[in-house]
Amino acid sequence: MTEFDRIFEPQFSATELFTNRVNEYSAFSNFLRLHSARVRDGSAVLGQSARRNVMSFYGIGGIGKTELSRRLESWVRRELSDPGDWREDPPSGEALHSVRIDFHGSRVVNAVDVVLRLRAAVAGRRRRFPAFDLGLTAWWSLARPGTALPDLSTGGFDVRGQITDTLNETLSDAGASFGVGPLTVRTGIRIVEDVRANRLRSRTLRQCQPLVHIMNQTQQDPSDYVAATLAGLLSWDLENLPLNKRPVTVAFADAAEYVQGDDRAQERLLNRIVHLTPGVLWVITSRNRLDWDSPHLHQLLPATGPRTWPGLRLEAQEDPRQHLVGDLSDTDVEKYLRAASDTAGNPLLTPAVIDSICRGAHGLPLYLSLSLSIARATQDQGLSADAFGGPLPELATRVFANLPEKERELARAASLVPRFDEELITQVAGALLGDAHRLCRRTLVTRDQHALFPYRLHDAVRAAIAHESVAEPGAWAPADRTAMARELLEALHQRSNRLLHDSERCLDVLEIAAALCVDHDLTAVWLADALSHLPGFSKTAQRLPPPASNTWIGQVSGMFEPWRHGNQGPQRIACLENLLSGPLQPDIRRRGRIRLAYLHRTRGDCEPALQLLTELLAENPESDLLRYQVARTLHSMGRYAELEQHLSACPLSDPTTGLRISSDLAYDRGLLDEAVIGPATRAAYLREKGRHRVALENEVAALWRRTLQGRSTTTDCEAVLEDADHFGETLCMRTALAAMVICEADDPSAALRLIADAQSLVRATGGFPGWREWTSQLVFGMRHADRPYIDQVRQSWLAGTTRWSPSQQVVDRFFVFSGYPARFPQPQLVGLEDPTESDRRWNTVITLLVDP
Repeated sequence: MTEFDRIFEPQFSATELFTNRVNEYSAFSNFLRLHSARVRDGSAVLGQSARRNVMSFYGIGGIGKTELSRRLESWVRRELSDPGDWREDPPSGEALHSVRIDFHGSRVVNAVDVVLRLRAAVAGRRRRFPAFDLGLTAWWSLARPGTALPDLSTGGFDVRGQITDTLNETLSDAGASFGVGPLTVRTGIRIVEDVRANRLRSRTLRQCQPLVHIMNQTQQDPSDYVAATLAGLLSWDLENLPLNKRPVTVAFADAAEYVQGDDRAQERLLNRIVHLTPGVLWVITSRNRLDWDSPHLHQLLPATGPRTWPGLRLEAQEDPRQHLVGDLSDTDVEKYLRAASDTAGNPLLTPAVIDSICRGAHGLPLYLSLSLSIARATQDQGLSADAFGGPLPELATRVFANLPEKERELARAASLVPRFDEELITQVAGALLGDAHRLCRRTLVTRDQHALFPYRLHDAVRAAIAHESVAEPGAWAPADRTAMARELLEALHQRSNRLLHDSERCLDVLEIAAALCVDHDLTAVWLADALSHLPGFSKTAQRLPPPASNTWIGQVSGMFEPWRHGNQGPQRIACLENLLSGPLQPDIRRRGRIRLAYLHRTRGDCEPALQLLTELLAENPESDLLRYQVARTLHSMGRYAELEQHLSACPLSDPTTGLRISSDLAYDRGLLDEAVIGPATRAAYLREKGRHRVALENEVAALWRRTLQGRSTTTDCEAVLEDADHFGETLCMRTALAAMVICEADDPSAALRLIADAQSLVRATGGFPGWREWTSQLVFGMRHADRPYIDQVRQSWLAGTTRWSPSQQVVDRFFVFSGYPARFPQPQLVGLEDPTESDRRWNTVITLLVDP
């Protein structure tokens, strides 16, 4: 447990089958009344150390946990069409609120999605949640810049609009600048700065110390763990409502076994959210019991131990506690079968058939559902008791065998993936959408609310199909399953190409593709490329399978591991170096080494970057990418003679890369007209290819060089700044802000405000001032002949800069122009011209810039 884990502690200052499970219903209904009373009397709050807000139902697959969870939710919402023996109504008074989180087919806890669902569930016109709304928008702005909040409308109420209203009412200097469009890095920085400076109109909100800690952590690293911690802000807001106005909410978390991995990384997020929402009653269904009461998990989960979760101890006798969901009683099974007999399309079941099904079912609701499917399919041939009562896998296989051939092929394809939609399986199986439509309405298939892939086969059914005997007509051999997995992988490839501009949905597709690679030990070069092109490596890392050294996809996951926990530059470098020290497949090793080189170069450590890139080029001398990257690195180091030799020996086949290098050399010589052509041309080329983020880097370079010529306007800078903000490209944002400072240098108030914005951005992203900031501040100081200000900038520059670069050489030229001695020796541009010519041109550029 860290200090951040403790910020909400008071002492911390800084299948839709009806299952008549009366016992489970009675336990839940009784505890719901008790929980409602605790919410109303103010004892279900963050200040209480013990949590009594979790009821767990666990048991084997097929026992009916999901059906139980759904039925309990329908009862809470008063939407149960046939209450059976569940006659008693939920607690009276204000309507109960419910939330469903379904983990089927997923390996991750989408923390921000969960807390947003909770926020939407308790929304109301007379309820405000200012702490949560501020924390959420700050996190979202910095973690998912350029993405609008999802539509959170519930019951006709616009939750997203209320969040926007809260921002505009709470922040003293926000005015009407916050809208419902995409949130950006600048939005997040503005919120963080206002909270830090205590510029909040709400006196009550100013007393929320956890909000300040969350803002600080968000600024350092807007991780999923911080998103999970936002749940505590929602509880804080709820606890500031009058006792009789506090809503009673029940959250149903189903199939939690999917996120109860060995490393506990995802369960850690769920544990955090549940612990920080004591006013929410959590109903968690899983194949595994919760062991959060264990005193030995404190290094893996943030909230553990018997004192924290007294109800989760196995010996607990009072609710909330853990309930082992057992078999349906023989009486329940027989009652269900007699009620189903000769109704809703089912044939008349003879006593012998009912007895046979009862003996084989062992109380499993899935077994009953599959048995009725067989009865419906074979009723024309007459029902024989001998046809029923076999083991569950055999039963699933029989149901499968009774499907029309086209539907069987679709089901075989569907069994290979954890989730699917009709288009996906139709495309690979060569069937009609009508066939898929009919399959998806059969008992074998479950539907939920997943945005892209709403269907899934029950795990028992998937296993049965996977073990289908090749002796059956049309059955697949293992090689056939592998071939179909490859077809599915290609179909997902095509789907991802259609979603290139929707990174959230594209990641949903790539997650399914990664699961296919895990299950069938497949390699997909396009998948590694697509994962690398997505914005936000940290978010991508959370959706990948656990790292593993013995599979291709496991090694891909290992390559993203440095971003999984929000590590900064040095930690990421160490993590990648550790990965590269072990056995890797050749393409993964190549990708890892390139990524390591980029990390080194971004940090200004060009020597190790050049060594890596040079070695890679020697192994693949025809790679235009590596030729270009070696050239860029040599230029960044000022090794012009070697750059000339390199380009002569390894010419660039892409004309835009060669033009970019020529323009960079022109920039060093003060030929700014030529310096603009390369990045502008390459940006246009990359835009046409759909590589928008890399294009942006070139557009920013062109903007900066035009600005030094006096050819840019504030409007030009703002347009590029907004684009960079949309993608969360903070270095590009810093360059655009610096260019804007130069454009506004004649207006001291505007320029100083922009300089402050740039400083806030540097702080928010955990960086340090660089050549952009020094150059723009120098222009401002020189424009106003403010020697003390220039001296101050000089001292900061000397304290913060140790490495030479072409851009730092330009900063040095500005200081020399102001009368200071040169800090760096003049570089020798081999084969180009006398260095004094470059000095003369730069003097002309600087003269026109500071005295336009």
